[in-house]
Amino acid sequence: MKLSIVMRGVIAILLGSFALSAMAQDDVQALADRWARAYNAYDRAALASSYTENARLMMHGTPTIAGRAGIGEFWAADFEDRNPLTILTVTHSVEGSDMTLVHGNYRVINREDGANLANGRFAHIWTRQSNGDWLLDRDLWSEYFDPYESTERMDSEVQVLADRWVQAYNRHDRSALAALYTADARVMTHGDPTIAGRADIGEYWARDFEEGNPLTLLTVTHALEGADMTLVHGNYEVIDRDDGSTLGAGRFAHIWTGDRRDRRGWTLDRDLWYQR
Repeated sequence: MKLSIVMRGVIAILLGSFALSAMAQDDVQALADRWARAYNAYDRAALASSYTENARLMMHGTPTIAGRAGIGEFWAADFEDRNPLTILTVTHSVEGSDMTLVHGNYRVINREDGANLANGRFAHIWTRQSNGDWLLDRDLWSEYFDPYESTERMDSEVQVLADRWVQAYNRHDRSALAALYTADARVMTHGDPTIAGRADIGEYWARDFEEGNPLTLLTVTHALEGADMTLVHGNYEVIDRDDGSTLGAGRFAHIWTGDRRDRRGWTLDRDLWYQR
């Protein structure tokens, strides 16, 4: 993670300041609120325009919906179901200069009598456009009836996805690590501008291996699982192999895509890291 980190720590402070300045007009809760305002106005055009042209939406484990037009059509049909009002509460984020995870709990109530219609978890990946605006790139929803708790434990299948990345990284195997990513994957580390494409991502990790001989551990704390798209989110720690000292720690978020019946074939689509 660029994690021989004495120098990196200094740079991270500067990058963090830059990321926060980039997010100044739309902090993470405000990004969620932008979506909620458009939804609660039942404004199909405004809601669709908050997505990138090639965005993807996953609802409650069903296959993803691809593209702004299809997503707009989905929400237009959703508006007609029981007069819903949706409230988003951000609980976690991984913030970058041009790609940010906004993640937390949602609640849907009937706007006439306040009756609860649904609640669960959402995860938004927002990307900063060339004009400075932020648009939704990946959007995942999972209907549960319990909010996140710090003691929550993930099932082994979700941890297996994180472990696949760990095993390739800790072998310092550039080819195996690059092969985990989709051809048009994007990686954001510590507020830096995103790295796009499998080839550049492989080159990035190859340079990263040269910084000390790091050993990285991932602990999954949250997940939103779909039929063909899953968020895997949690904490990372980077360890010195020689003396066991901690070189860095923070949060990671992976968006994996594939067929849920075979986790081995899944590939990384979006990948975010932030040091704390």
